[in-house]
Amino acid sequence: MRFIRFIFLSFFCAAALVVFADDDSKPVTLSETPVPVQKTINAQVGNGTLGDIDLTTNDGEIVYDAGLTATNGDERDFTVADDGTLLSVEVEMAETPVAVQKTIRAQALGWELEGIDKNLDDTAVSYDVEVTKDNREKDFTVDDDGTLLSMEVVPGDTPATVQKTISTQVGGGKLTEIDQMFDDDGVTYDVDLTAIDGQEKSFTVATNGAIVSEQMALEKITPAAQRTVKDRIGDGKILRIDKSLLERKDGVLPYEVQGRKDGKPFDFSVGPRGRFLGMDD
Repeated sequence: MRFIRFIFLSFFCAAALVVFADDDSKPVTLSETPVPVQKTINAQVGNGTLGDIDLTTNDGEIVYDAGLTATNGDERDFTVADDGTLLSVEVEMAETPVAVQKTIRAQALGWELEGIDKNLDDTAVSYDVEVTKDNREKDFTVDDDGTLLSMEVVPGDTPATVQKTISTQVGGGKLTEIDQMFDDDGVTYDVDLTAIDGQEKSFTVATNGAIVSEQMALEKITPAAQRTVKDRIGDGKILRIDKSLLERKDGVLPYEVQGRKDGKPFDFSVGPRGRFLGMDD
């Protein structure tokens, strides 16, 4: 028992010291970005002045983080997908709905507000908030109606059952991020890690420690499902595929596909035998 406790203590001491690093990025010029990206950047800048542009790989997707200085001197950052879709824009607290402001103040109590990004790439608007205190960072996401959607946490903030699952999955790898998710079905934890072989892994854990779903590469799902996914997404872009491990849909454990098509979210479900299970809200 003492040995087991030592393992868990070592894991969480190490995990508590993890600095969740940003994905690799590199500076680029406007002319080095795709034409659709240039159009969106120019539209956002308007009569202002364009600042730096950084190419970043975020969850396997190439995005461009850009800055601008407006004619009134205000500085803003925004993010554009490589297909030209405007993903997010930096906003001030006063520019958010009153309900959102209330939630931000409650969650940021005792912390310093660093920035708010308005997310535009989903069916509903949400706000990513970053706060700091004593050289620590905390990120959380708020829905447009003020509902707290998610919050970045450390292993010690999760139930013991979740901690055990995370420890088992990390093994000799490196934990990169845990997000506590709040929805109508209850609380879950989205976990990102880098395995010992360097492969990135993402999965969702229920409060009882059960793995609810795991992220899959397109080539790892069944051939029949691959064909359906490709047919449905067409000239759009696959952003993420998750295999449900517990929750069935139409009697099967589905693949949940997050995509973007014609600049809009395009999310749907597919069965392992390739049956289309419908669009997701």
